[in-house]
This record gives sequence, C-alpha cells and structure tokens, in this order.
Amino acid sequence: MSLDLSQSLQRALQHLQAGRHRDCLKLCDQLLIRYPGTIQALYLRGCASFHTGDHGRSIDDLETVHRNQPQHLHAAYYYGRSLRVAGRLEAALEPLQSALAEPNLEIHSRYELAICLTGLRRRTEAIDHYQSIFRLQPGNAQVAANLAALLERENQLEQADIWTSKALSLDAYNETAQITRARLDRRCGHYSQAVQRLKRLIKKLEHPNNLSIAWNQLGQCHESQGHWNQAFNAFTESNRVLMTHHAGARSDPRGPHGLQTLERIHSWLQLNPVRSWKKPSSPDRGGIAFLVGFPRSGTTLLDHMLGSHPAIEVLEEKSLFSSLHQDWSAAGTLEALAGISDAQINDARHIYHLEVSRHRRQPGRSLVIDKLPLNLAYIFLIHRLFPQAPIIFLQRHPLDVCVSCYFQAFELQASMAYFLDIRQTARYFNAVMQVAKLSLEQVSNPLHCLRYEDLVITPEAQLRALLGFLTLQWDDSMLNYRQHGDVHTSNTPSYQQVSQPLYTRSIGKWQHYANQLEPCFPALMPWVEHFQYDKEPSS
Repeated sequence: MSLDLSQSLQRALQHLQAGRHRDCLKLCDQLLIRYPGTIQALYLRGCASFHTGDHGRSIDDLETVHRNQPQHLHAAYYYGRSLRVAGRLEAALEPLQSALAEPNLEIHSRYELAICLTGLRRRTEAIDHYQSIFRLQPGNAQVAANLAALLERENQLEQADIWTSKALSLDAYNETAQITRARLDRRCGHYSQAVQRLKRLIKKLEHPNNLSIAWNQLGQCHESQGHWNQAFNAFTESNRVLMTHHAGARSDPRGPHGLQTLERIHSWLQLNPVRSWKKPSSPDRGGIAFLVGFPRSGTTLLDHMLGSHPAIEVLEEKSLFSSLHQDWSAAGTLEALAGISDAQINDARHIYHLEVSRHRRQPGRSLVIDKLPLNLAYIFLIHRLFPQAPIIFLQRHPLDVCVSCYFQAFELQASMAYFLDIRQTARYFNAVMQVAKLSLEQVSNPLHCLRYEDLVITPEAQLRALLGFLTLQWDDSMLNYRQHGDVHTSNTPSYQQVSQPLYTRSIGKWQHYANQLEPCFPALMPWVEHFQYDKEPSS
C-alpha cells in the first residue's frame, strides 16, 4: 500500500485529535517503517503513546524530537509531561521550561512544572508558577487550592487561609481546599470545627489519597484533644486506606533499606567484621559529618538547630549515598566492599562529594552535615569511605518513635510503607537497630550520642556538648533556630513541629497507647532496655 507522507501525517493528526490513539499509533508505525526518522511521525506517535499509557515509548520518541528540533515546543511540552508521569521529575523541568515560550502552552506547562517542583520539594518555585497561572485564570479553583496547600506546607498560614477561602469561594466542594481548611483549623486550635469538617469530608471523599489524609488529620485532632483511642483508630484507618489503594504501600524487601537487605547486611557484618577489611591508605578530606537516627527521633529539630550555626550547613534528606547504594542482596556485592582498592574508594568519595556540591547552598560554611535518618543502617558504608567522619546518633524512646512513625503521613517511598502497620513498624525498628548496633560496635568513627528527650528539656547544654564534639565554638543563634529561614521550608514531615517553640508533650506519648502497642513489646522492649529508657508507663 502506498503511503503519501503529507496526507498520512494529516490523517494521523486527525486520529490523535479525535482521541483515536491506537489508530494514530498504527499509522505512525507504518510511516516510520517507510520514512524512518520522520520528526512529525515521531511526535504524533509519542503523543499517542502518552495517551495509551506507554510512557517508555512516548519518552523515547519525544526525546528524539526534542533533541533534533528543540524549537518544537509542543513536543517539548509532551516530552516533559511524559517524564513527569514516569516519575523523572528533575529531567522534566528543562523541556517544560522551554515550552513556556509557546503562549498556548504556558498555563499547561506551568501546571506541570508546579507538580514537578512540588515533588522535588522546591515548593517556593511551585508557588510562583501557581500564582502565575491564577493571574491568567482567576477562576481556577484547583490552582488556588493547590497554592493554599503548598503555603500551609511552608508554614505561611495567613496566606494559606486567604487562598483556601479563594478556592472554596470558586468551588465549595474542592477536596484539596476542604482538607487544607481542616488543617488550618486544627493548627489554629479549632479542633471541634476541624473534626466536624473532616467527618463530613470522609463520608463523601472519593480519592483514596485524600481520604487517607482526612483520616490522618482527624487522628491529629483527636490526639490534640486527648481522645487517645479515637486518635489511634483514625490513624489506623488512614493507613488502611493507603495499604488498600496506594501502589507504593508495599515495600521492596530487597531495596536499599528493605528488611531482607538489612538482615543480609547484619549477617554479613557478623561474619566479616570491620577489623578484617582492607584499610584505605589515603585519609578523607574532612569537612563532613553525619546525622543519623530512626525516623521521628527528632533529627529535623536538631538539623535546624545545627543549621542556624554560621559554620554549619545541613543537607536535609538528600540521599547523597543513593548513587553508591548497591543491590546488597546480589551475590558478592557486600563481599567486594571489604576488599575494594584505594582507587575505588577515592572514586566513590569523588562521586559522593559531587552530589554534596550539587545540593550545597552555603559553600562558605566549613562543616557539612549529611542528615538522612536511615543512614543509621549504612554506618558501615560511611566508615568504609569516611573513617574519620564524625557521626551524630540521635536517640528517642523506641515506643515513642514507633507510634510517631505509625501516625505520620509519610510519602510512601523507600521503606516508609513499613510504617502503615504497627507490628511491621516495630519489626523494622528492630532490624535497623540490629544493623546499627553491630556497625557502631565495629567502626572507629568519632561518635556522639544524644537523646531527643534531653535535647528538648536542656537544649543549650546538649548543643554545647555537641559543638564540643564537632570542635566548633558556641553560637547563640542555635537557640533562636525558629528565626532561621529554613525552618519554614523543611523538607520533612516534621515541618509543623519545628515551626513551634520547643515542647515536651511528645515525651512518653506511647503511654497513652500502651494497650495498642502491646503486640510490639517483644520487638521493642529489648531496645528500651538497651537505650536505658523506662519500661513501664508512669502513673
């Protein structure tokens, strides 16, 4: 059959515009066999592939178009959109940014950019894009609602309130705005009002993620009012919704922080202690320290205190070791780590420092603190590359930690899915601590342990001792950390807590939930004893 290129491209475009995506794909496939590399055919096939859910082929085709014809702004837009849907948020920014030059694509491109930047935790930039969209579309309720949610996340509560009201005035039933209104009511202490709103919302919410958020907010309201059983039940329902409906609700046991990986690392460290490893001949260059601790141990509070010191820059949860994490379950991987050469160690250090430099914002500060709580399970890797680097281990009562993890609305990535079930949370805590304890017994890095409880009760004494460990002079700004700008842009789930004055009400919180936590006692009580915490609830 003869294919006229111009007429066939026109028919393919008509198929695409009419929603006949598979017809478009079929025709483009035929065209590309006869006329290989035809840019317009690749563009149409890439767009049709996007609509059929074949994002891999969509990205391949549109990348080719974008590389060869960067002025093809519609291709740039669809390329960026495909990358965003595929989870490649950083890569999506460049083509979407270039698509802004096409007036007909500006609103769509800004919306996609805002989604990407939100996912990358660059919320200030996302806010700017939403505000630009709203100026062009002042009746867009969803944009106003998204903007309100981001402003609340940035602790800009007055602005969040204004934008929530705008969104609800445009669409009284907007789920995002309704949830943000309930969040604001709760954060302002209007618990009864928030509870009523959330109960009404829960009856009619359709999107599972929003339903889970509403249950979590209801749990926080009940907890603030001292309704402990109701709070636990609400948090449990929030987690149940995610376990039922969220694709990320099942952790990969073989992932970098998975249970199977942790068990393999523990077994290997028992048989291959650090003293048996080949020591590197060249020292690391210094200027780096590591802050570790199980999630919800207070590491975010401590990193904001440390980041207020003029000599310290804290890199908050940047996964700087991600490029070095291996498939530790693969045969021979851990074994190779013990005997790697000086050249390999120097290469790994170089890769790590490149990642550090990519994220630094205050290069004039002399000490970088890499804060990623679950590097607690990778102390052996820290030691392998940086045997002189100081390690700060922040501890908290194991039962308080686990109940806080169970109640926290984490992004379901890496190992956070373990926290959707209270027994799994306890099992995971035990697995991480088994590896951490064995590692700390073997490595020779300078180590400073401190407790969350002591930090909030006697902050100055604890911080002075920590600075002495880091060989830095005291600075009063550390006690004024709430005036430090970064507090308002925390990238962790603790953004609300670190914006408040120091409080002690989270100490011993587990005692309110002792009955519900009883199944966790076999896994956690040995660690309560190990870290010398009280075993019994206070009367």
